[in-house]
Amino acid sequence: MEQTQAYYDFCIPYNADEKIMRATLKELIELGYKTIAIDQIFDHSKKEAAKRGAEMFPDPQSIEHLRKEFDSKLKILQRITILYVDVNVSHAMSVSMNLRKFNLIAGQPKTDAALTVSKYAIHQNVINSSVYLQHCCTSFNGDIITFDSLGGCRLLVNRKAYQIAIRRGIYFELKYSPAIADSNYRKDMIKVAQNYCTKGKSRNIIFSSGAANEFQVRSPCDVANLAFIFGLSEDQGKNAINRFGRQLFLRAESRRLGKTIMFVKGNGPIVFSDSESGEEDNEMDTLG
Repeated sequence: MEQTQAYYDFCIPYNADEKIMRATLKELIELGYKTIAIDQIFDHSKKEAAKRGAEMFPDPQSIEHLRKEFDSKLKILQRITILYVDVNVSHAMSVSMNLRKFNLIAGQPKTDAALTVSKYAIHQNVINSSVYLQHCCTSFNGDIITFDSLGGCRLLVNRKAYQIAIRRGIYFELKYSPAIADSNYRKDMIKVAQNYCTKGKSRNIIFSSGAANEFQVRSPCDVANLAFIFGLSEDQGKNAINRFGRQLFLRAESRRLGKTIMFVKGNGPIVFSDSESGEEDNEMDTLG
């Protein structure tokens, strides 16, 4: 299994221009990041996706040359963000072999239907806004729930769906680079963050950049300070780029490999007690 170190940025969009890609990775290294994920977008709602047949999802982009180039300085993972409008994506994900090649899977609903359809509504073929269990929180077989502020999608969850997502080990992602670029996006992001704070006390929140270039990346300390704006505590802000990143990676590896991962660490030499043998000798002396 791959080893990771803090700090984490799990959303660096893939760019075919390797010059921009390398510049962004070098900036991340300079700022102190050790583990990042290059994000690949897949829109399940497009007609082209339906024409792909049984294997609907694409292969990961080839980034082995980048991994070799930055091997000693940066751990590079691969992530896919799936945009979808209905719950049929669940079946496609369950039979896909290509998805297992990605380290991380993120879900990004594009419509209210994708957010509000529950298992009951699926069986009844009914989409009702009064159904409060959100599919992405309850049934999506991924690791991260994200939203696109640039596309105008505001992912607002209710309390029950948030609690279900927490129990399933899913993390909610907040991307800060759109908030830097535009004040309107900043308002949307604050609104979503406050919703997470109100409904679930901002548990399982991670910060990612979503940076398209090196100028949109910020240092881990600056990112952690965003916690005060988004309604998180100081510890939650630090965990969003550190401890939760490690937990998310382990959870994703368990899903991908179908195994539970445990680490055993020794605290010192093992000392065997001879108290039982001593008690037996005392008993023999007593009987004698």
